[in-house]
Amino acid sequence: MENDRRKVVKVCLIAPPSPWATEPAMNPPLGLCYISAYIKERVPDIEVVGIDFAIDYIDYDGNYLKRIPLDCNVYGVTGFSAQHKWMREISYYLQDQGASPLVFGGGAHASACPSEVAGIGLIPIQGDGEIPFARLLGAERAWYNDLDELPIPDRELFGMKNYHRTLLGEDAFHIVTLRGCPYSCHFCHKSSVGTKVRFRSIENVMNEIDYLIDRYGTRAFVIYDDIFTLNRNRCFEFCKQFKMRNLIWRAWSRADLIDEELLEAMIDGGLQSITFGIESGSNKILRNINKRTTREKNQKALVMCKKMGIPVRCSLMFGNPGENWATINETIDLIKETQPDEWNLAVLAPVPGSEFWEHPEKHGLKFDKKWVRDNDYLVTNRFQESGVGSIWIEHEGKSKGELALMLEYFIESLEFVCPRKNIQDTIQEIDISKIKEGI
Repeated sequence: MENDRRKVVKVCLIAPPSPWATEPAMNPPLGLCYISAYIKERVPDIEVVGIDFAIDYIDYDGNYLKRIPLDCNVYGVTGFSAQHKWMREISYYLQDQGASPLVFGGGAHASACPSEVAGIGLIPIQGDGEIPFARLLGAERAWYNDLDELPIPDRELFGMKNYHRTLLGEDAFHIVTLRGCPYSCHFCHKSSVGTKVRFRSIENVMNEIDYLIDRYGTRAFVIYDDIFTLNRNRCFEFCKQFKMRNLIWRAWSRADLIDEELLEAMIDGGLQSITFGIESGSNKILRNINKRTTREKNQKALVMCKKMGIPVRCSLMFGNPGENWATINETIDLIKETQPDEWNLAVLAPVPGSEFWEHPEKHGLKFDKKWVRDNDYLVTNRFQESGVGSIWIEHEGKSKGELALMLEYFIESLEFVCPRKNIQDTIQEIDISKIKEGI
């Protein structure tokens, strides 16, 4: 066994295709970058190669599989539920070619549906992937008590020249400062990150930022935390550190976790734009999705951003339980009143692990889970066809046709009352003509 360990172990980490993407790849798959750095640090005589099929903005047929090397000892494939089809194709290809039987499946889909991932020949990893990989490869110490024990992600695994994230025209890098979310919105699943929030220390994050500044000469960053403002005092300290380095950055927040003093500090620290998950202008809908905020708090945050001159993007949803003509008009009115710089929209698409997927009947929703599975969860991806998703869920008292009419009215009204500016890398492309297709 000791002799075997001294041989070079070759690991291949794979991000499946994303053929619905309408833009070049923006970011390297950070989860795989973390795994690569972690096992390189802890396992001797190891070689890691990475393949990100999202880089190839092409029509995927069976030929893409031939890019996967067959001489590796271990493979790791990550993916969302909407990528199940390609996770399966990769797994079957490796089996057919007689590659290593050690093929792991990770990411959101493996965390939510481990038995299904196992059924296509992948060994499922739920939650963080660093530890299982390191233990498998013989690391003597393969655990961590806090996020500071993780190394800086191995972004060069996929080649940074292949990615095109920008901020104000400058090349930008995405980073995470925490894992987990304490909220439980019914449309969201958190099985891959957990409900317990784990914070990286400010010193640890700034060490990564300083490394990226030195290595790539960048000063632009996108903070990928679901809620960067979760810890108010921590956010203040980050702003001081960002200001010292003359950084520019953008982040996500909840509207009820920001105030004028904090926003002023963020702007002073280089904030260029902020995104809120507003979801709806209706308190009824916000209650139904367990958002744990209110229309009034959302409105206050949007008005405050306008007053202080910081560009803001609103993420909106359509088709949550209880949606009707009155609730969408409440959302339209909110957007008209507050005039955010940009808004984007998603049709409700329950994903495995979410409350709406696990217990749809409790919320007046009806859909065929077998049909969704048989169609490889593709309908859970909003970027296909219309750009906002499709109508595949039945609501109590509403036909799919009526919902489609409501959605068309909703989009046209939003575009009329609040034309969008492009304040980030891309702007959502919406094709209303596709909404009724398939109903």
